[in-house]
Amino acid sequence: MSLLHAETSYPLVKRLVDPSEAEVEQATKVLVDAFKGDPFTNILVGGNMDLEPLQLGANIRAALIGGQVHVITLGPQPEDIVGVALWYPPGSSSFSSEEERAAGWNQFLEAAPDDLRKWWTDYFIPSMTRLNADTLGSGYTHNSWHLHIFGVMRARHRKGYGKALYRLVEKQAKETHSSIVLETTTVQIYQRLGLGVRGEIDIESNYGKAHIWLMSKEN
Repeated sequence: MSLLHAETSYPLVKRLVDPSEAEVEQATKVLVDAFKGDPFTNILVGGNMDLEPLQLGANIRAALIGGQVHVITLGPQPEDIVGVALWYPPGSSSFSSEEERAAGWNQFLEAAPDDLRKWWTDYFIPSMTRLNADTLGSGYTHNSWHLHIFGVMRARHRKGYGKALYRLVEKQAKETHSSIVLETTTVQIYQRLGLGVRGEIDIESNYGKAHIWLMSKEN
């Protein structure tokens, strides 16, 4: 299915449904560009940036199955996509099914060295799960709109594209009185969108240390 139908007004924010491979690849490129030079991304891939497209692409493909992928595009072609947001609506969670994991996540873990694989499975994922449960209560994040990954190409910053991506879900969350939850290393942008800090955690690895804030907003 094409990214666009009859809409011709750009920039356009839209949910990506049944995308072409070119659209998935462009969405991956957008996130790679958005996180270029990010210290936390370096931690997530164990210092091997060659793993970054595999890791981010796995998240996109999983969200297409179990969540929602929203994009902002400047035109009708795949390469016109300049912003991406991966969301999990109420009642869904990232990588919760074998189908989602088989879409790319298992391949990322297989490509990762043993120490990075162990860091993900034995330390990082359990740490983030505990942060959410201990801070917000069991099931809160699962029953909220969870912003999993979010990024706009750096050359397209300060044009309101990120805010436009966020507003698409904010409108749906308000209509259903659903909360919005996210984890981030850059708290200020989300405070401006009305989210508040609910908890925080330091994440460490052999490749650095990151401070992560858990944020939410009631609607």
